[in-house]
Amino acid sequence: MEFMKLHLPDVIEWDNDTLTDVYGRMTVTALERGFGRTLGTALRRVMLSSLEGAAPVSVSIKGAEHEFSVLTGVLEDVPDIILNVKSLSVNYDGDETIQLLLKADKPGVYTAESFECPEDVTISNPDLLIAEITEESGELDIVVDVERGKGFITQDEWYNSGKGREIGTILVDSWFCPVKKVNFEVESARVGDRTDYDKLNIEVITDGSISPRDALESATRILMRHFEMILGIGLEEPVSDTVEVETDEEAMEEAPVVVDEPAAEDVDLADTDLSKRYVKILSAGGIATIDQLATKTAAELLGLRNFGAASLDVVKELLESHGRSLAI
Repeated sequence: MEFMKLHLPDVIEWDNDTLTDVYGRMTVTALERGFGRTLGTALRRVMLSSLEGAAPVSVSIKGAEHEFSVLTGVLEDVPDIILNVKSLSVNYDGDETIQLLLKADKPGVYTAESFECPEDVTISNPDLLIAEITEESGELDIVVDVERGKGFITQDEWYNSGKGREIGTILVDSWFCPVKKVNFEVESARVGDRTDYDKLNIEVITDGSISPRDALESATRILMRHFEMILGIGLEEPVSDTVEVETDEEAMEEAPVVVDEPAAEDVDLADTDLSKRYVKILSAGGIATIDQLATKTAAELLGLRNFGAASLDVVKELLESHGRSLAI
């Protein structure tokens, strides 16, 4: 396949044998010479800098007024506990600050699974060690504030923004990106008699709160949106200064006769078989009913946060079951 005399890739596939919730390897071949590094660099940078995720912002530990305190009957000191908490991988799609609670007063090892989480919030690494109570007198009472954001924010930046002013609140450096590592390599590929084409291999490692496939799709959509704006796609077209105005009589003569038909009853998405996760994503985009969903195009839906190709297929099936379809 060619576009503007440039060869487009014939194969774009994931290695299903190694694909997991945290690791994925995708191959794109064959590309024009130089395009392997161009695509690989762009996708890698966006995945590591622009994807949103959830991360701890501050920690409050009963009995610790500052980060250098020592807890009686607990093996780890406060700095170690904070380092463990910073490694939490939280799957959270909301906009408000949430709290994770851990309360324990018996000897034992306590992991991320011991935290009490709000509804629709999960921890992707439940086996992560938080702390160990070694004596009967030991106690753990930990409150972790979690927010959603992107990039890296230091504890100094949090403090300058007004957080952490309360005694006992310990601010932490927050790394929001759900993608932990991205590697890519470019190999030579053959097309016919030519061997100077590129083969791009991309490896994506996430924290489990997002799949490698969704991470790559999100990065691609971000790049596409920027390119669309450069082309002017989706922007309002200029209105001509000279507009022909027809009279009421001419409009009435040309207007087609419309016969009113009974409108199908609208249905709330919450009342359908759609999962709560999809309902929440669509609601965040101002879509609450079947009628509202049917007015959206596939491109508009793919622009929603956490809405990928798999989500689009689910929505299409839902609309078909109600005799509807997406707008074109």
